[in-house]
Amino acid sequence: MGEDGVTGKAVDLIAPVGGFDAAEPTSQREMMRLVAQLYYVRELGQPDIASLTGFSVSKVSRLLAAARASGVVHISVEGVPTVPTPLARALADALHIEVWVTPGHETAPALAARLCGVAAAPRLLDELPREGAIGLTGGYTVESLVNALPAGSLPAGSRPGAVVVPLVGGWDSSNPHLNSNEIARHMAERIGAGVRLLHAPGLLDSEATTAALLSDSAVTATTRFWSELKVALIGMSGAPRYLPGYGTVMDRLDEEGRTRLAGKGAVGDVAGHLVRLDGSFVQDEWERRTISIPIATLRRVPRVVGIAAGSNKVETIVAGARTGLLHLLITDEPTATAALELLRSGR
Repeated sequence: MGEDGVTGKAVDLIAPVGGFDAAEPTSQREMMRLVAQLYYVRELGQPDIASLTGFSVSKVSRLLAAARASGVVHISVEGVPTVPTPLARALADALHIEVWVTPGHETAPALAARLCGVAAAPRLLDELPREGAIGLTGGYTVESLVNALPAGSLPAGSRPGAVVVPLVGGWDSSNPHLNSNEIARHMAERIGAGVRLLHAPGLLDSEATTAALLSDSAVTATTRFWSELKVALIGMSGAPRYLPGYGTVMDRLDEEGRTRLAGKGAVGDVAGHLVRLDGSFVQDEWERRTISIPIATLRRVPRVVGIAAGSNKVETIVAGARTGLLHLLITDEPTATAALELLRSGR
């Protein structure tokens, strides 16, 4: 692998049909071809090429960049597989929903979540409508996915008839990846869509305050889109007992709250709603103080995509699928394997 990090590449070092750029000296193009041949075909490192040619490493780097920009080098990478893997099919059959399994070997929660989001991003573009409302939650995996979406500056990525809206309270000062407003804004920029922000925090001090805020016109201007969603992209947090190494919605609980929810059987949350392993929902004042899309509204969304990965999410993805809310589950290989083992154990 070269220093540009490209793997699985097919490299064509022949000049494109039509000849050389008239404005570009033949000798310069040949120099780019030579350096590219050494780097991509003979797989020499940039320092080795510099030593052979007498160029500086920075000049070698510039020549390689110019070779790609001018068409001397064409790089292609195998596309994302569209046929489900055996593991994905097995988990889909067990959970009775569609499953995508992304590559991975990490069980460390933070890294697993990030890699899953990055790997899912290119394929998720096909799930996003050209027009209508697209909803999303916050979360470490959802943020990673949005950050990895191809930029929407190209016409093919533009969705001017679509609008992105948060499905949970819109800001979090201590954990940026829980700031659903910023994640929604970022997704809108990446795919060329509009955005509506949710002017409300995720968790309020009382149930009465939550109810009052949900009826406020500044909030309903956004939440009205919840009943018009074409697609919902939702993250899922782990059980209250887990400390995954990054901030989650469970961090809004004190130790007493974590113990209380664990005692009620909560294994995580799905779009702000606490769930048990059997797919039933936990009734708790914490949930009633949370600004999030109602369960009944989420059930009416034509396409609900849940994404989660990591050793702390195994029970959560099983519970999420059992709620009946999800149409598609995205997770990685270790999490999918562990979930399948959990299901086969009879739990």
